[in-house]
Amino acid sequence: MRLPVIVNQLIISFCFVVLTTTVVAQRVIKTDTSNYKTIRIDPSNAAGGNVSDVFDEISYIPLETTPESLFGSIYQLEVVDDYFIILDENTNCILLFNKSGKFHTKIKGIRNQWGFGIRRFFVNRWTKQIIYSNDSYRTKTYCNFDGQVVKTEKYNGDYDINATSFYFIGPDNLINCDRYRDINAKDKYYKPFSRSLIQYVKDVKTVYASGMHYSETDGKINAIGHGIGPLTYYGNDTTLFYAEFYKYKIYTVTPNTIKLTYKFIFPLMSSLSTGFYKNTVYTDSVFRYLQEHKDQIFVLANCYKAGNNLLLEAHNLNYDSKERHLIYNLKSGGLIAYEHISPDKKSFFLPVYVGDTNFENNGLAACDGKYIYNSLSSLIMFKAYEDNEDKNITYNPALTDYFKKGSRKDNPVILQFKLKDNL
Repeated sequence: MRLPVIVNQLIISFCFVVLTTTVVAQRVIKTDTSNYKTIRIDPSNAAGGNVSDVFDEISYIPLETTPESLFGSIYQLEVVDDYFIILDENTNCILLFNKSGKFHTKIKGIRNQWGFGIRRFFVNRWTKQIIYSNDSYRTKTYCNFDGQVVKTEKYNGDYDINATSFYFIGPDNLINCDRYRDINAKDKYYKPFSRSLIQYVKDVKTVYASGMHYSETDGKINAIGHGIGPLTYYGNDTTLFYAEFYKYKIYTVTPNTIKLTYKFIFPLMSSLSTGFYKNTVYTDSVFRYLQEHKDQIFVLANCYKAGNNLLLEAHNLNYDSKERHLIYNLKSGGLIAYEHISPDKKSFFLPVYVGDTNFENNGLAACDGKYIYNSLSSLIMFKAYEDNEDKNITYNPALTDYFKKGSRKDNPVILQFKLKDNL
């Protein structure tokens, strides 16, 4: 993680504007902590293996490269039934490719007066729409999967909140993920949901329920995020994981419940001290503290479940660490570090992991409950192809065509894999 990534997260995920003074009674969804699994793991002891030992299936899907579809890097990837939906901040556009990698359409952004363009997008799988903003969420634009603008909404006094980190759980309902807020109950902008981390929203504007409330004291917590989260989809459109800041806990969030599901215990040297997140000494210098204690895990990100396997990134600021992206088998208790998986014949001796900036910032990009998705640059793919020339590898038709007609300057390649259930 680099500082700009933290700033980006704060700008996008934690922007919050209260736009009405009307107080409406909302339901409070209590957190159920009665039944959860405690998982003790030591990332430094994580195993590895060859692709054929860990993956049941693996596919490399080149994304079609044309003058219209050419882009730089995948900053965000969402996987829906028929498409890969990709954000590239370099070209300031959202691109759609079908599941075989063929280019479908592109949504072009407009940079604002500060040079910012599209920083994130959201997908409504029910209405098949993509929602994004060009102007720091003063307006939201809705497009269909063909890239056509359906509508643009401007915020006004009818909105409870300016939701900027939301996930649809129905055609009109969504869950908004908020940060800790240092707000007094007597403040004119204070609402019943102001000190809550989870907000249930109707029509992208009206809060009808909230959960994971916190005290006024906890509102001073300086929460630093990384990667994808704290909310993540993992295959069920109405169920999400929520990874609580600094506490090594993962909750399952549904339209009507919030349940503590997993609690992780890491070795002492890898763990934040008890009460770290409440210690006022660190309130204004959290990042400095984490730099000085670079082996301490401060956030769980990219949390997914695929079959019997739980995937997560246990992130710290030790940039030499090769045990961040973890695969924990809920049945056997086995632990594998994604960074320790080596290519073999099953992957055509092509890489599955490269510790480049894009991966370190984004990690494993998506999960649909069966498959996990990552991406590799064409630069990396062609280097591996050239390094493997003496192996006489027989590639599948898609890769054969890609290596024959493409180049290092082509679009990235989507890596899709399914883990074995009995790891």
